[in-house]
Amino acid sequence: MVDGKPGIVNIGGLQWLDYAQAGPRKAMSLVREQKRQYLTPQGPAWVSYWPLLSGFRRAVSSPEPAAELERVIAGVAGKDDWREAVYRQCVQGFLQLLPRGATGVPAARVTWAESDLRVTLRHLIGLRLRNDEYVVVAPYCKEPPLTQETAEVLLHLMEGLIDSILPGATPVVFDTRHGRRFRLHRRTNRNQLDAYIRGLAAGYLRQWSLAA
Repeated sequence: MVDGKPGIVNIGGLQWLDYAQAGPRKAMSLVREQKRQYLTPQGPAWVSYWPLLSGFRRAVSSPEPAAELERVIAGVAGKDDWREAVYRQCVQGFLQLLPRGATGVPAARVTWAESDLRVTLRHLIGLRLRNDEYVVVAPYCKEPPLTQETAEVLLHLMEGLIDSILPGATPVVFDTRHGRRFRLHRRTNRNQLDAYIRGLAAGYLRQWSLAA
């Protein structure tokens, strides 16, 4: 989306993950589709996962997380066949990945900037664990399984902005569809990862400018 300023492009963190794992052959068509969706935000693709992502945030602060998420599934049941089945699959994975005894805490929405690209991290979930440590979870719900390499593209952004999201927390990505959890390893070369991500941003902006 052009964010009120000439040339500024604003996308969401989960769409940024989609781009990171698209690969060079699919990247241009994905950017074209994202541009179409973001310039017409009233379209159904914009809101497909919002009820589920909002439900995750409510669930971690609920005494009955499973019941809270069942209500989310019930809200789309019979309205859209693909959403009901996908929501159920993601809910199962989320509940399996959710640390036992964790309680929800506020996590702020933040934006990462590189040149004219803005990547806004929404729907982050703050958790306080039973050992009093904190984590911030970015839930991912799409069909293609995440890899460690792809998840690191979002984890690095979260790590750099963690003082604004939830100070002292550890960034985590949940691939809810496939029941996998990702963190940045201590031995990850942050400088190389940062250079790679900034290169991705330059490529995204170039492809956005070319997209019809």
